[in-house]
Amino acid sequence: MFDKAFEFIFQGEYVAFSIAIVLGILFNLKHILSFADIYKKRRIELLKEAVSVCSINGNLKVHFEDEIENEYFRLAHKVKMQKVVRDACIDWHVRLNRELSIAHFIRARSHLEINNGELEVKISTFDMIGYWYNIIAGILLLLIGSLFLTMTNAIQSQSIVGIVFVIGVSLFLIFFGLFLLSQTFSVVSAKRVQKAIDLCNKSRKADA
Repeated sequence: MFDKAFEFIFQGEYVAFSIAIVLGILFNLKHILSFADIYKKRRIELLKEAVSVCSINGNLKVHFEDEIENEYFRLAHKVKMQKVVRDACIDWHVRLNRELSIAHFIRARSHLEINNGELEVKISTFDMIGYWYNIIAGILLLLIGSLFLTMTNAIQSQSIVGIVFVIGVSLFLIFFGLFLLSQTFSVVSAKRVQKAIDLCNKSRKADA
């Protein structure tokens, strides 16, 4: 695929080159991700070897152990989180009797911070504006894309190329609409985390 792509660029067919590159990446994405995982696992092994060396400074060993935890967490959840935030999320996950999925903490990570040693949820006005924009725009694009898709049956006078173009635009609008809606997940999860923490804190105060 990549060899064909370079043929296109030498022939001056830049659109075909771009399409070939995108398709090449998509078709080889599994191998690319697999290579990245192999690199991370190799890094873990090197860190484990370093921790086992007796002559290494104690503080450096602690740092390496933290890095091992980071790599395992990244391999398991495909994201990176600061240690203090990650530890606080896991602690709250346990305190909530694992009733709230750890996935919500991970999705809400951009809205989480540590303040005075406690995990806090921060959802700014800008976050809420983006949240509502993505919901409204996402739903509109889904509706418009679906409408265009249903119109293909009515387009009988158009050529095959025209019909394919309409279908392509429709699918693009639908996928982009779904993408915009997916951008709301972090705020949704942040709200769920906030609600769970507030309920737990109120319950503890009532028991006290």
